[in-house]
Amino acid sequence: MYLIRVWYMDGLRELIETNRDVFDAALKFYFNDAYKLNFFQLGGMDKYIDSSGRINAKELILDPPINTGGNKHIDILLVDRDIYLPGFSYVFAVTHPPLSRIVISLFRLMRKYSLVEFEDDVVVKERLFKEIMHELGHLTGLDHCENKLCVMAFSKNLKELDSKVPYPCERCIEKLNKVSRFR
Repeated sequence: MYLIRVWYMDGLRELIETNRDVFDAALKFYFNDAYKLNFFQLGGMDKYIDSSGRINAKELILDPPINTGGNKHIDILLVDRDIYLPGFSYVFAVTHPPLSRIVISLFRLMRKYSLVEFEDDVVVKERLFKEIMHELGHLTGLDHCENKLCVMAFSKNLKELDSKVPYPCERCIEKLNKVSRFR
């Protein structure tokens, strides 16, 4: 049994509550019914926010303000700020498999392509599902896929994210069955 802990920033509680089914669907794909899902509010985020209002995802994922839970836990951190990695002006999410940690930014997932207006709940739900599926894929041993429609393809913008299907392609599923440390 895997303990999945979703940590969310203040202000995201309603979004989390209305999207619990998104988490359950993605987790069932990778772990069947061998998981327990819990949600917690994440505090102490101010130290990760830089002068531009963004979060360095590398710093956050390596030093999160959460307790470790052993080798059968996965922590998913949800933030409402834009996140970036050195060399990228932004990323949607990042995964650190050795620590079983994922950081997902909802900043762009909740917005229209202009980043000014907000998307409707259906689009946000689809994008969040794709990002959870993508990052759980990395956590379970998958790399980026060359098939642009596969959920494991790298998305450099929202249009590319929106054009992907929400599940791994056949080749990625075959690889997943061979390499996943969770199956």
